[in-house]
This record gives sequence, C-alpha cells and structure tokens, in this order.
Amino acid sequence: MLSRAAAVLALSAALVLAPVTLAAADDEPPFGQEETAGPGDSSGPGTGTSGGSSGGSIQVTVSQSGSTSGGRTFSSTTTRTVAPLCWMGRGPTGYQYYEYWKLGGKARESDTLDDYANQGLLHQGWEDHATDTEGHWYESTCSADAPGEVATEYHLSHPAVWVGPTDPVPPQDAEVDPEVLAEIASDSMDLPRGTIRWNPSMSGTGATVVGTDTWVWVEDAATTVSVTAQIPSGTWARVDAVLSALQVSAPGADSVTCPDTGTPWGGGAASTTCSLRFFRSSANQAVKAGHSQPTATLTAQATWTASWVSSEDPNPTALPAQTISATAEVPVAEIQGVVSR
Repeated sequence: MLSRAAAVLALSAALVLAPVTLAAADDEPPFGQEETAGPGDSSGPGTGTSGGSSGGSIQVTVSQSGSTSGGRTFSSTTTRTVAPLCWMGRGPTGYQYYEYWKLGGKARESDTLDDYANQGLLHQGWEDHATDTEGHWYESTCSADAPGEVATEYHLSHPAVWVGPTDPVPPQDAEVDPEVLAEIASDSMDLPRGTIRWNPSMSGTGATVVGTDTWVWVEDAATTVSVTAQIPSGTWARVDAVLSALQVSAPGADSVTCPDTGTPWGGGAASTTCSLRFFRSSANQAVKAGHSQPTATLTAQATWTASWVSSEDPNPTALPAQTISATAEVPVAEIQGVVSR
C-alpha cells in the first residue's frame, strides 16, 4: 500500500505539473473545464488533485444572541456568502478521464504524471467508465488561495466520486477558513444602541444643571452578544463580546469613563456608576435642528472586548476592541442665586 508520505509527494507533483501538461493540448480544453466553475463544477484537468480558480460561493448562516442593560434578550439569524477554499466539484466524463490517463494518453507524455498513474493514484474504477460520456467524476478542488497543507489534506481526505447521469450529486463538502467565518461573524453584529438618559432632567426642558452631578445611563443598550457563522459542512466560528467600558463626554464637562452602561435614576438607587458634572451651561452652543434651545451634544462611546473560537480551535483568540457610539442633545441650565439683604 502506498504510504501517506509518498502519496503527498505524488499529489504535490500532480498539482504542479498536470495543468502545465494539459495546457499544451491544441484542440481540447482542460478536462472538466466548464463554462462556469465553482462548487459542483471543477476546472481541473481530471487528476483529482487540481484546483480551479474560483469556488463560487457557499452560504453562511449567521446566528446572533445577546442581552441588554435592561435585561432584555435579542436574537436574529441572517445569511451571507463566502468563497470556499476547497470543495467537491464536477470534473471530466468517464470517457475524457480515461482518454487522458490511458497508456498512450496525453498525461503519459509527462514522466511525473506517468509515475503518478503507475503508483495507483488514479480514480478508483476509472477504467470501468472508459466509454461513459454522460456521467462525471466529482473531484476535490481547491482555490489558488488555499494554503498548501490545507489543499493537500483536503485532496487526501476527499477521493473522487463517480456520479452517473441519474445519480444524485454528492455534497459539496466545502471548506472555509474559520478565521474568515470569524470575520463574517464580527462584521454581522447588529447591536441595539439603546437610548441615553440623564438626571437631573428638568420638567418641560429636560435640562440638567451646572455644578450638579448628572447621572448618565444608556437605557436598553446591548451589553453581551455572541455571533456564530457556520457553513453547511459544519465548520463554524463564534465571536463572543461584552461591553467593557463606557466613555461619556460633552462640551462644558470633563469626560468620564464608566465600567458599565450606568445606573438608572430612581428605583431606590442611592448612587450611580456613571456621572459627569457640567461646569458651564449650553447657552453658548448652537440650536440644533429639531430643538428649540441650545444644547450640549453628549456622546456615550461603548468599548467592546471580544474573542473568537471555532469548531477547530476551542481556545479563545482576542480580537481588537471595537467602539459603538450614541449621542443625545442635553440642555444645560445655570441656576442663578439671589442674595437678599
């Protein structure tokens, strides 16, 4: 029996030389070359080891779940597409494959490909379909972007399958780099931003007061989320993220960094985790569209800490911190003291 090491060496040689040899053919296109390439179609020469330049697209199911500062849970499911690294694609007919690899065939003009055939690496039962012009071989196919070790392992673990004209098409069994799935999961996050609230908030104007600690909180803001991106073959990656800090800033006040989304005013709360103090009123600020008085733009910027794991690696890998911002227009009043004698 051929050793795994020998198979890898032969496979590598076939990967390199088969396309070159085939390109010398004058009249016929590469065996398996279809008008469209992708999962279900192969653009290789029928070696069972050659990859096409395009893998089409694979559907990715993206599932999200999380919770907010108000205790509400949220979830959603969407779909995306991604180009696979490797897949099972339709290759040559039985007749094409036989004519290419038979003694005296085009492949045998190359010493390397001749050695490849003599080592028993051709499709199992290939001579049984020598005259079949309707059935096709489905072969392992990898894109040019697939790392060498990934492509070799995929080819070795996915032998060619004969599919007759009335047989069901085999599963694509496409492979996608888990890191790519993690990027899709991260990009697909759709988080509730919540609503900025503050107190004091004067009746009628909503104004806070200069020199007073102004409680700030973000009502119903997302605080935790998990997003999983998975392809039909079962490969998945999950991004887990938590809100780790909230920076609050506004003209006329020193910015503060809070450990969470703040404490809602009322309900018996005696203190807050997030407040700032204005040292001047908003009288010198512009009157923004939709408002009848000058306001200070209060910005709450949430910092998210995230990591990802996958079906291939349970160890968390840290991701760069991300920020999400929300704003509110806050009137800031200055209460004048009256001195009587």
